[in-house]
Amino acid sequence: MTFLAMIIALVLVQAWGSGNRVQHDDWFLSLQARVASWGVLPEIRLAALVLLPALALQLLLNMLEPLLFGVLWIALATLVLLYSMGRRDFHELLERYRTQCRGEDFEGAYLTTLVELGWTAESDDPVSPGDVHALVQRGFFYEGYQRWFAVLFYFVLLGPAGALVYRLLQLCRHHFEAQLVERVLYLFDWVPARLLAAAFSLAGDFVASRDTLFHGLTNTSLDAPQLLQSVGQEAMGGSLDAPGPDEPFGEYAAGQNLELASLLYRSAACWVALVALLVLLD
Repeated sequence: MTFLAMIIALVLVQAWGSGNRVQHDDWFLSLQARVASWGVLPEIRLAALVLLPALALQLLLNMLEPLLFGVLWIALATLVLLYSMGRRDFHELLERYRTQCRGEDFEGAYLTTLVELGWTAESDDPVSPGDVHALVQRGFFYEGYQRWFAVLFYFVLLGPAGALVYRLLQLCRHHFEAQLVERVLYLFDWVPARLLAAAFSLAGDFVASRDTLFHGLTNTSLDAPQLLQSVGQEAMGGSLDAPGPDEPFGEYAAGQNLELASLLYRSAACWVALVALLVLLD
Protein backbone atom coordinates (compact mmCIF):
# COMPACT_ATOMS: atom_id res chain seq x y z
CA MET A 1 0.00 0.00 0.00
CA THR A 2 2.89 2.35 0.71
CA PHE A 3 4.25 1.94 -2.82
CA LEU A 4 0.82 2.50 -4.38
CA ALA A 5 0.32 5.69 -2.35
CA MET A 6 3.77 6.87 -3.45
CA ILE A 7 3.04 6.28 -7.16
CA ILE A 8 -0.33 8.07 -6.94
CA ALA A 9 1.29 11.06 -5.21
CA LEU A 10 4.09 11.28 -7.79
CA VAL A 11 1.59 11.15 -10.65
CA LEU A 12 -0.46 13.95 -9.07
CA VAL A 13 2.65 16.09 -8.53
CA GLN A 14 3.59 15.67 -12.19
CA ALA A 15 0.05 16.63 -13.22
CA TRP A 16 -0.24 19.64 -10.90
CA GLY A 17 3.39 20.83 -10.93
CA SER A 18 3.48 20.75 -7.12
CA GLY A 19 1.41 19.57 -4.20
CA ASN A 20 0.22 23.07 -3.30
CA ARG A 21 -3.45 22.08 -3.60
CA VAL A 22 -3.16 20.24 -0.31
CA GLN A 23 -0.28 22.19 1.25
CA HIS A 24 -1.95 24.50 3.74
CA ASP A 25 0.28 25.31 6.71
CA ASP A 26 -1.91 27.67 8.76
CA TRP A 27 -2.63 24.93 11.31
CA PHE A 28 1.08 24.33 11.80
CA LEU A 29 1.90 28.03 12.14
CA SER A 30 -0.76 28.28 14.85
CA LEU A 31 0.71 25.25 16.59
CA GLN A 32 4.18 26.84 16.36
CA ALA A 33 2.92 29.97 18.10
CA ARG A 34 1.37 27.94 20.89
CA VAL A 35 4.37 25.70 21.47
CA ALA A 36 6.79 28.66 21.35
CA SER A 37 5.10 30.07 24.46
CA TRP A 38 5.75 26.94 26.52
CA GLY A 39 8.26 27.46 29.30
CA VAL A 40 10.26 24.31 28.60
CA LEU A 41 13.55 23.46 26.92
CA PRO A 42 13.81 24.19 23.16
CA GLU A 43 14.43 20.50 22.47
CA ILE A 44 11.15 19.58 24.16
CA ARG A 45 9.23 22.28 22.27
CA LEU A 46 10.62 21.08 18.94
CA ALA A 47 9.93 17.42 19.73
CA ALA A 48 6.34 18.23 20.67
CA LEU A 49 5.85 20.37 17.59
CA VAL A 50 6.79 17.65 15.10
CA LEU A 51 5.97 14.46 16.98
CA LEU A 52 2.46 15.26 18.23
CA PRO A 53 1.02 15.71 14.70
CA ALA A 54 2.90 12.60 13.54
CA LEU A 55 1.54 10.56 16.45
CA ALA A 56 -2.02 11.73 15.75
CA LEU A 57 -1.57 10.84 12.08
CA GLN A 58 -0.24 7.38 12.92
CA LEU A 59 -3.19 6.64 15.19
CA LEU A 60 -5.60 7.67 12.43
CA LEU A 61 -3.78 5.53 9.86
CA ASN A 62 -3.93 2.54 12.19
CA MET A 63 -7.69 3.02 12.48
CA LEU A 64 -8.17 3.28 8.71
CA GLU A 65 -5.90 0.42 7.64
CA PRO A 66 -8.43 -2.44 8.05
CA LEU A 67 -11.32 -0.50 6.47
CA LEU A 68 -12.39 -0.95 2.82
CA PHE A 69 -9.39 -3.16 2.00
CA GLY A 70 -6.98 -0.34 2.83
CA VAL A 71 -8.43 2.16 0.34
CA LEU A 72 -8.92 4.84 2.99
CA TRP A 73 -5.37 4.25 4.27
CA ILE A 74 -3.97 4.71 0.76
CA ALA A 75 -6.01 7.88 0.23
CA LEU A 76 -4.81 9.46 3.49
CA ALA A 77 -1.21 8.33 2.91
CA THR A 78 -1.29 9.91 -0.55
CA LEU A 79 -2.57 13.21 0.86
CA VAL A 80 0.09 13.21 3.57
CA LEU A 81 2.84 12.51 1.05
CA LEU A 82 1.60 15.33 -1.17
CA TYR A 83 1.53 17.64 1.85
CA SER A 84 5.05 16.57 2.79
CA MET A 85 6.51 17.41 -0.63
CA GLY A 86 8.36 20.69 -1.13
CA ARG A 87 6.56 23.98 -1.43
CA ARG A 88 6.36 26.06 -4.63
CA ASP A 89 6.63 24.87 -8.23
CA PHE A 90 10.19 23.64 -8.76
CA HIS A 91 9.96 23.89 -12.55
CA GLU A 92 8.86 27.51 -12.26
CA LEU A 93 11.76 28.33 -9.92
CA LEU A 94 14.25 26.83 -12.36
CA GLU A 95 12.76 28.64 -15.35
CA ARG A 96 12.73 31.96 -13.52
CA TYR A 97 16.39 31.62 -12.64
CA ARG A 98 17.37 30.72 -16.20
CA THR A 99 15.50 33.76 -17.49
CA GLN A 100 17.40 35.93 -15.01
CA CYS A 101 20.68 34.35 -16.12
CA ARG A 102 20.01 35.02 -19.79
CA GLY A 103 19.21 38.63 -18.91
CA GLU A 104 22.41 38.86 -16.79
CA ASP A 105 20.20 39.82 -13.83
CA PHE A 106 22.24 38.13 -11.12
CA GLU A 107 21.34 40.78 -8.54
CA GLY A 108 17.69 39.91 -9.09
CA ALA A 109 18.55 36.22 -8.91
CA TYR A 110 20.24 36.80 -5.56
CA LEU A 111 17.24 38.62 -4.12
CA THR A 112 14.45 36.46 -5.51
CA THR A 113 16.03 33.02 -5.62
CA LEU A 114 18.49 33.02 -2.75
CA VAL A 115 17.09 35.45 -0.19
CA GLU A 116 13.41 34.81 -0.89
CA LEU A 117 13.79 31.03 -0.61
CA GLY A 118 16.08 31.19 2.43
CA TRP A 119 19.07 29.52 0.80
CA THR A 120 21.61 32.03 2.08
CA ALA A 121 23.77 31.75 5.17
CA GLU A 122 25.39 34.49 7.23
CA SER A 123 28.78 33.54 5.81
CA ASP A 124 27.62 33.96 2.18
CA ASP A 125 28.84 37.18 0.60
CA PRO A 126 28.62 36.93 -3.21
CA VAL A 127 30.54 39.67 -5.03
CA SER A 128 30.25 38.45 -8.64
CA PRO A 129 27.78 36.67 -10.93
CA GLY A 130 29.86 33.51 -10.52
CA ASP A 131 29.49 33.67 -6.73
CA VAL A 132 25.72 34.13 -7.02
CA HIS A 133 25.47 31.26 -9.50
CA ALA A 134 27.45 28.92 -7.24
CA LEU A 135 25.18 29.72 -4.30
CA VAL A 136 22.01 29.33 -6.38
CA GLN A 137 23.19 25.99 -7.74
CA ARG A 138 23.86 24.80 -4.20
CA GLY A 139 20.40 25.95 -3.20
CA PHE A 140 18.76 24.15 -6.13
CA PHE A 141 20.61 20.92 -5.36
CA TYR A 142 19.32 20.99 -1.79
CA GLU A 143 15.84 22.17 -2.80
CA GLY A 144 15.58 19.33 -5.31
CA TYR A 145 16.68 16.90 -2.61
CA GLN A 146 14.55 18.05 0.31
CA ARG A 147 11.34 18.55 -1.66
CA TRP A 148 11.04 14.93 -2.81
CA PHE A 149 13.93 12.56 -2.12
CA ALA A 150 14.24 12.94 1.63
CA VAL A 151 10.44 12.87 1.91
CA LEU A 152 10.20 9.63 -0.10
CA PHE A 153 13.08 8.12 1.87
CA TYR A 154 11.29 8.60 5.18
CA PHE A 155 7.92 7.71 3.65
CA VAL A 156 9.28 4.33 2.55
CA LEU A 157 11.33 3.81 5.73
CA LEU A 158 8.88 5.00 8.39
CA GLY A 159 5.58 5.46 6.59
CA PRO A 160 3.50 8.65 6.15
CA ALA A 161 4.26 9.82 9.70
CA GLY A 162 8.00 9.78 8.93
CA ALA A 163 7.49 11.91 5.80
CA LEU A 164 5.37 14.35 7.82
CA VAL A 165 8.02 14.71 10.52
CA TYR A 166 10.63 15.62 7.90
CA ARG A 167 8.40 18.25 6.28
CA LEU A 168 7.50 19.80 9.62
CA LEU A 169 11.19 20.07 10.46
CA GLN A 170 11.78 21.87 7.16
CA LEU A 171 8.90 24.25 7.93
CA CYS A 172 10.61 25.08 11.24
CA ARG A 173 13.96 25.99 9.66
CA HIS A 174 13.57 29.78 9.59
CA HIS A 175 10.89 30.47 12.18
CA PHE A 176 11.21 28.11 15.17
CA GLU A 177 14.46 27.41 17.03
CA ALA A 178 16.36 27.72 13.74
CA GLN A 179 19.79 26.63 14.99
CA LEU A 180 18.37 23.61 16.79
CA VAL A 181 16.36 22.61 13.72
CA GLU A 182 19.47 22.86 11.53
CA ARG A 183 21.30 20.45 13.83
CA VAL A 184 18.41 17.99 13.78
CA LEU A 185 18.07 18.25 10.01
CA TYR A 186 21.79 17.58 9.65
CA LEU A 187 21.15 14.18 11.27
CA PHE A 188 17.97 13.53 9.27
CA ASP A 189 19.74 14.44 6.02
CA TRP A 190 22.92 12.44 6.59
CA VAL A 191 21.86 9.11 5.06
CA PRO A 192 19.39 10.19 2.32
CA ALA A 193 21.69 12.96 1.06
CA ARG A 194 24.48 10.45 0.55
CA LEU A 195 22.12 8.06 -1.21
CA LEU A 196 21.07 10.79 -3.62
CA ALA A 197 24.71 11.79 -4.13
CA ALA A 198 25.40 8.18 -5.13
CA ALA A 199 22.55 8.42 -7.63
CA PHE A 200 24.12 11.60 -9.05
CA SER A 201 27.29 9.65 -9.80
CA LEU A 202 25.41 6.74 -11.37
CA ALA A 203 23.13 9.00 -13.43
CA GLY A 204 25.95 11.36 -14.44
CA ASP A 205 29.70 11.24 -14.97
CA PHE A 206 30.74 8.49 -12.55
CA VAL A 207 34.44 8.64 -13.38
CA ALA A 208 34.63 12.38 -12.71
CA SER A 209 32.54 12.27 -9.54
CA ARG A 210 33.53 9.02 -7.83
CA ASP A 211 36.42 10.47 -5.81
CA THR A 212 34.25 13.34 -4.59
CA LEU A 213 31.49 10.87 -3.77
CA PHE A 214 33.76 8.55 -1.78
CA HIS A 215 35.18 11.54 0.09
CA GLY A 216 31.65 12.75 0.89
CA LEU A 217 30.56 9.32 2.11
CA THR A 218 33.27 9.32 4.75
CA ASN A 219 33.43 13.02 5.62
CA THR A 220 30.96 13.53 8.47
CA SER A 221 31.52 17.30 8.53
CA LEU A 222 29.89 17.89 5.13
CA ASP A 223 26.29 19.01 5.37
CA ALA A 224 23.73 18.01 2.74
CA PRO A 225 23.90 21.17 0.53
CA GLN A 226 27.70 21.02 0.35
CA LEU A 227 27.77 17.30 -0.36
CA LEU A 228 25.08 17.39 -3.04
CA GLN A 229 26.65 20.34 -4.82
CA SER A 230 30.18 18.94 -4.78
CA VAL A 231 29.16 15.51 -6.08
CA GLY A 232 26.45 16.83 -8.40
CA GLN A 233 28.74 19.39 -9.99
CA GLU A 234 31.32 16.75 -10.79
CA ALA A 235 28.62 14.38 -12.06
CA MET A 236 27.52 17.14 -14.42
CA GLY A 237 31.00 17.13 -15.91
CA GLY A 238 33.11 19.62 -14.05
CA SER A 239 33.34 22.38 -11.52
CA LEU A 240 32.23 25.99 -11.81
CA ASP A 241 34.89 27.09 -14.30
CA ALA A 242 34.49 30.32 -16.20
CA PRO A 243 32.78 30.11 -19.59
CA GLY A 244 34.65 30.36 -22.86
CA PRO A 245 35.80 33.76 -24.12
CA ASP A 246 32.95 34.01 -26.62
CA GLU A 247 30.26 32.69 -24.29
CA PRO A 248 28.26 35.11 -22.10
CA PHE A 249 28.30 34.02 -18.49
CA GLY A 250 24.51 34.23 -18.28
CA GLU A 251 24.04 31.68 -21.06
CA TYR A 252 26.65 29.46 -19.47
CA ALA A 253 24.93 29.65 -16.07
CA ALA A 254 21.51 28.92 -17.61
CA GLY A 255 22.98 25.87 -19.37
CA GLN A 256 24.49 24.58 -16.14
CA ASN A 257 21.18 25.03 -14.35
CA LEU A 258 19.42 23.10 -17.11
CA GLU A 259 21.92 20.25 -16.68
CA LEU A 260 21.34 20.34 -12.91
CA ALA A 261 17.60 19.83 -13.48
CA SER A 262 18.30 16.97 -15.88
CA LEU A 263 20.57 15.28 -13.33
CA LEU A 264 17.93 15.58 -10.61
CA TYR A 265 15.26 14.06 -12.84
CA ARG A 266 17.49 11.16 -13.93
CA SER A 267 18.39 10.45 -10.31
CA ALA A 268 14.72 10.53 -9.33
CA ALA A 269 13.90 7.99 -12.04
CA CYS A 270 16.72 5.72 -10.79
CA TRP A 271 15.44 5.68 -7.22
CA VAL A 272 11.77 5.23 -8.13
CA ALA A 273 12.77 2.30 -10.35
CA LEU A 274 14.85 0.82 -7.51
CA VAL A 275 11.97 1.11 -5.03
CA ALA A 276 9.64 -0.53 -7.57
CA LEU A 277 12.13 -3.38 -8.03
CA LEU A 278 12.40 -3.92 -4.28
CA VAL A 279 8.62 -4.04 -4.00
CA LEU A 280 8.41 -6.64 -6.78
CA LEU A 281 11.12 -8.75 -5.19
CA ASP A 282 9.36 -8.56 -1.85
